[in-house]
Amino acid sequence: MMVYTIKIQDKSRKAKSIINMLKALQNDYDFIEISEDYENQNDAEIMKELEFRYNSFLKDRNGKEWNVLMNELTK
Repeated sequence: MMVYTIKIQDKSRKAKSIINMLKALQNDYDFIEISEDYENQNDAEIMKELEFRYNSFLKDRNGKEWNVLMNELTK
């Protein structure tokens, strides 16, 4: 059995597109496992992402609530 680790650290649209594609494939293939590595993120990066998501939520109330996002990103 071979296990591969792929780390995608770029926040560009292309990187997010690849991540979303892998997440979609994960639904169809049980051998794909995706986990986020929060140890490599610093507090400034997390707060920047939270601020972006909060502002996006204010524009589109159908998104996730602030406390749900905060819990997901600060596990």
